Amino acid sequence: MRQQSSKKKYLLTSRHSFFTSSLVRLVSIILFFVLVFFVAFKVRSHIEMLPPVSALYLDWDEKNYTALHEKTDLILKKRPLDGEILALHGFSSYYLSLEQTDSAESRNFLVESIISLRKAWLRVSSRERTNIAYVLGKAYYQRGTFYADSALKYLDYARVNGADYADIDEFRGMTGELLGDHQLSISAFTAALANEPSDLLLFTLARNYRAVEDNEKAKQYLSETIRTTEDELLELMSHFELGMILELEGKQLDAEKEFMAILQKDPNYADAHYGLGVVYESREDLIKARAAWRRALRLDPMHEHARKKLTL
Repeated sequence: MRQQSSKKKYLLTSRHSFFTSSLVRLVSIILFFVLVFFVAFKVRSHIEMLPPVSALYLDWDEKNYTALHEKTDLILKKRPLDGEILALHGFSSYYLSLEQTDSAESRNFLVESIISLRKAWLRVSSRERTNIAYVLGKAYYQRGTFYADSALKYLDYARVNGADYADIDEFRGMTGELLGDHQLSISAFTAALANEPSDLLLFTLARNYRAVEDNEKAKQYLSETIRTTEDELLELMSHFELGMILELEGKQLDAEKEFMAILQKDPNYADAHYGLGVVYESREDLIKARAAWRRALRLDPMHEHARKKLTL
């Protein structure tokens, strides 16, 4: 009887062990598949939460730069090395910088644009770099004189590689002015003028010709600006520049006519009074000259040239 009882106990224990191990394996397998399904579901849900690339290009086409900036920022938090998204983020940051009225905000967007585009440059094909170079060059130009070398580097890259943008030569010309390279500016502005004529380009070319002491070319472009412009301020500026060249050439009467033409339209134009003072100085009429310079200072207390004349 004792042996039989022991045998039954043994059999029952063995059966219990078999069912327990099978159940554990089954539960483990079920838990594994549940875990895999859960992870896959979370990953899929996360991916589906990110905006599709098609939505980004729709925002770009509609010039909705704020939405584009927000969507690309969301994607970059999960895919920080995506060259295409980095480029779009940089583009939107640049154009948002132009919309800001606060200079600090504008600068922040410009810095963000440059950083994003520099990262994108390393992660896209050479064919895609042309558009990046164009915007990157403009962003560096907006940063000012200390970034002019970088601006010209990328603008030239874009131009050499076939970038088809109407303002690229104009930006190259303005960058040349920052660098003090007026010959470069003349070349670039001349190309821009041929592509899309404007009174402002005429005036800018005149200013650069004057900087390289080609007064004949400068006078031609100033006269053409006065003839064609509908912008009164640009017209007055052109009369002043022309008057200063004529005075330098010893043509005081002609210079005086230019300055008086300004004052007939705007009696409070400080530069015109300064110019008249220079004409009177050349005629050795220092009383009238100083009176004209004092008038210029009353109208513009920070007028640099009038202050120098009056040794203030």
